Amino acid sequence: MEGLWFIALFSAICLEGLGRKYLPQIPSVAFYFLKDLVLLYGYFRYRPPASVVRTIRYLYRGFGIVVVAGMAWTFLELFNPAQESIVLGLIGLRAYWLWWLAPGVIAGVLQNSKLKRRSIYALALMAIGIAILAAFQFSSPASSSLNLYTVKDGEEIHASDMAVVYSTGRARVAGTFAFLSGFVAFTLTIPTLLLSLGLEVKEVRLRRVALVAALAVAATLPMSGSRGSVLIGAGVLVLTMWTGGLFFTPIGRRIVIAGTAAAILSVIAFPDALLGVESRFGDTEETDSRFMEIATYLPPVALVVDEYPMAGIGTGMQQNARSSFNLVSEWQQEGELERYLTELGPVGFLLIWTAKLGLVFALMRAYAILKRAGKRGAAGAALSYAVLTMIGDLAFDHNWQALYFTGCGFILAEVVPLLRASVPVPAATSVAQIASPERTVAALEQIPS
Repeated sequence: MEGLWFIALFSAICLEGLGRKYLPQIPSVAFYFLKDLVLLYGYFRYRPPASVVRTIRYLYRGFGIVVVAGMAWTFLELFNPAQESIVLGLIGLRAYWLWWLAPGVIAGVLQNSKLKRRSIYALALMAIGIAILAAFQFSSPASSSLNLYTVKDGEEIHASDMAVVYSTGRARVAGTFAFLSGFVAFTLTIPTLLLSLGLEVKEVRLRRVALVAALAVAATLPMSGSRGSVLIGAGVLVLTMWTGGLFFTPIGRRIVIAGTAAAILSVIAFPDALLGVESRFGDTEETDSRFMEIATYLPPVALVVDEYPMAGIGTGMQQNARSSFNLVSEWQQEGELERYLTELGPVGFLLIWTAKLGLVFALMRAYAILKRAGKRGAAGAALSYAVLTMIGDLAFDHNWQALYFTGCGFILAEVVPLLRASVPVPAATSVAQIASPERTVAALEQIPS
């Protein structure tokens, strides 16, 4: 049953858009919340075992109080005088915290090797299917039924209505997601995860399937038309390959050669994909604004540059679902950090930002432990996800948060067996210890590699 649960969870995440596109007779809100219901069922049906809970506490140590404070602050913001809908506020509360449950549940389920094998197959085959669909979408007219984004109030919204690369006329594809942001999140989080899984599994066929899936999804990166996804996606893939030792072993070099060949074939088969992304870099004004947005990931910059109400306007008031409630506010922000500031004010913003920083620390600790244990592929995934943490929209993009925390579950599953309850765990949490694998795992010398 656990294996079926994971397949249901990943299907609810990745196939939600198909339901919203092609089953308009079913309210779109049903597809939106389906993955949440599957997650909650898994949490109460397959509660994370004690070993998983201990591992989470060890990796995230030092930041637990921040999460508690963040939860309290977002709850208090439900009663902000500017809050216009308690229902929207509850949706916002869910967006901030619900998917933090996912890594523990997934890691617990994946402790069963047979279920883990099936889950990797499900992940890889789903990824291949989405990559194939994306290729067909890119080859089709932007107004075709394949490039239908969603149906709103009975009206079909196609790529031609809102997302076309004007230099080529090609659609910015969305795959099985309702909008291209979901597809971008998929192409950033899944290839590095599949690549790391492909490096770790011993079964030859499963390894090949995982690696083929990683290459297939990576090849569709430019089809979203997103400059950031191409740069970030390529960067994290190279980081994963380097950390995983692909450049230093014969099998690794074969994989790199195969990946390079796949990239060349992708450019030959779909030259407009790369051309479209390249042309968007020509818009220097927009590109400069993106670099400024990157700078605001640092709290001092965001607090000085951005405009925001000091007390916030209430949890959930910047959620995309606000339009469904016909609520209009003078504050309409686009970026994730600006939305934190607008909803929660500077205090809430700093709490949420620090909670995300805790995820970075936890993933870096996981990287150190996995590298020490010789699991270079999984270590590469941990390091790559650490890089993606601050970039990812974990509270205002439900696809991003679901895919990111699912990937964290796979990484956590690799760490759990390495942290045995009988081994004393060091309490030190300094940055120097996190940065040094040898010092971080000094108390884990008893664990066999």
